[in-house]
Amino acid sequence: MYRAAGRDTAQVPWHHVGAHPLLTDWLEQPVATPPGRRALVTGCGLGDDAAALAVAGYEVTGVDIAPSAIAWARRRHRRTDVDWQVADLLAPGDTGDDSSPGEVAGDADLVVEIGTVRMLPGVVRDAMMDAVARRVAPGGVLVVVTTLAKDAESARHAAGPPWPQAPSELAVYRGPGLVRLALEHGDPDPDGTVQVRATYQRPAGTPPGAAGAAGEGLPIVPS
Repeated sequence: MYRAAGRDTAQVPWHHVGAHPLLTDWLEQPVATPPGRRALVTGCGLGDDAAALAVAGYEVTGVDIAPSAIAWARRRHRRTDVDWQVADLLAPGDTGDDSSPGEVAGDADLVVEIGTVRMLPGVVRDAMMDAVARRVAPGGVLVVVTTLAKDAESARHAAGPPWPQAPSELAVYRGPGLVRLALEHGDPDPDGTVQVRATYQRPAGTPPGAAGAAGEGLPIVPS
């Protein structure tokens, strides 16, 4: 799709102009302060979210499985200091280049996941959410923006891609030891779905892969 778009961003249906507003709002008023400045954007697409983090002072790695997306992001943001990488979080290997996906080295103080998971079929969603959560360094923060259906039954029958997630799916992010700090949302759309922003943190001293921590059952609060 990136290749077929011919550098016309309007032909990329999931692209939003500029950084996602729920990310820019979070940067202005963070729910939790990351312990350092290393940031990772998963499924970075055309790079606007990664570029916004770089402008905010983070040392940013933007990863996407599509070499064409990374090449486009690099052109669009050539004056922004971002480490653009072709990488597949579900297929660890050597560091990626512009021809084959590889593994992203190291953990990040701030991980940003916006809309990638809901583009995936259910059979790989859990694996992706787990992989994203494992990139969070001890004391680090994960910010997730996604769309939720009102319940699991509605999510199963929704047309896609993208598919809304069932609320229960978000528990997967806690599996590798993250604590959910906030789950915020605005008004539901006419179809009953709602866009949410969730913030998680790995307790300091907790390595990736530790058992899920406290935090389940926190209320969904309007943003």
